[in-house]
Amino acid sequence: MSAIIPTLVKLLIQSSMAASFAVPVQEGDRLVLKGLDAQVQLVGIPGGNGLKVSGIEENSSEGAYVVSKKDHIIEIRMNEYDGKKAWMNILPKASSQMRKIEISGVSVPADIHLRGGSVVAQKWSKDLKVSLTHGRVSSTDGSGFLRAYVQKGDISIQDHTGRVNADTYAGSMSLKNIQGDVDASLFTGPLLAEKVRGFCALNSQIGPAKVLQGTGTLQFENGKGGFNISGFQGRIDGQNQEGSVSLQMALDSEVDIKSKAGRIQVQAPPSSGASVNLLTIDGDIFVPNELRVNKLSSEKSVRGRLRGEGQRGSIFVRSQDGSIVVK
Repeated sequence: MSAIIPTLVKLLIQSSMAASFAVPVQEGDRLVLKGLDAQVQLVGIPGGNGLKVSGIEENSSEGAYVVSKKDHIIEIRMNEYDGKKAWMNILPKASSQMRKIEISGVSVPADIHLRGGSVVAQKWSKDLKVSLTHGRVSSTDGSGFLRAYVQKGDISIQDHTGRVNADTYAGSMSLKNIQGDVDASLFTGPLLAEKVRGFCALNSQIGPAKVLQGTGTLQFENGKGGFNISGFQGRIDGQNQEGSVSLQMALDSEVDIKSKAGRIQVQAPPSSGASVNLLTIDGDIFVPNELRVNKLSSEKSVRGRLRGEGQRGSIFVRSQDGSIVVK
């Protein structure tokens, strides 16, 4: 046997020719995985008492992934390449030689750092942090504090209970059915947040963004893209630059949006009697007939209430150059 057994104090047991190891887990243990490119799958199994790790090796060859445990840290790491020349040779073809690593069993807090590849988590019920330069992060049926950072690639989180932080520079992001606070940022690409319940902060600069249903507080920043909100119940606070914002308002919602140059359109429910407070400096205002646009040399404004019986909710919009439309 190699030196891996003394390193693990004989806690790991090689199961077969398949390079699979059983790792006993104690209270307070954490999982750390570091490497170049890999396809990682995490599967949480409630009631388990250990982890099964497949796809690792028990040797010191360059590029191989090995496992060790010390001071409550279960570490899966890639053996470094020796010298700059070796790194230069491997980097262009690393993605085509991607290792597949499967980790299943009792969930433990995990921290994964890779250059590229994918991390797919299923029913992982402990805190999870994933950082990729490029690739894909996916989580379903999870819980705990989930942090996903991808410079170029995709993030998909579905059916999650707990706090979520997600950040992508270029790619796509999908957040569905999340019970917990969300802080998500996407510079360029499509963003979807559906059925988020909690405090939801979204930042979208270039690309379409959609918020479908959800409850709580929505706080958003929109750059040059189109930002569409439909069926969100609660408070909506927004900052818009040159993009457009389209909002289908729920009956009791409170809307507060400030825009530099983009068009803001708010569709109120048919029975809404929400209070309305609108102002633009250089743009135009379009409102139902029961409201009057006051025009001064320096601004246009509207103050009043919609005609519906439901005397709840509010619409507060401020714009520099963009038009404001309330229907």
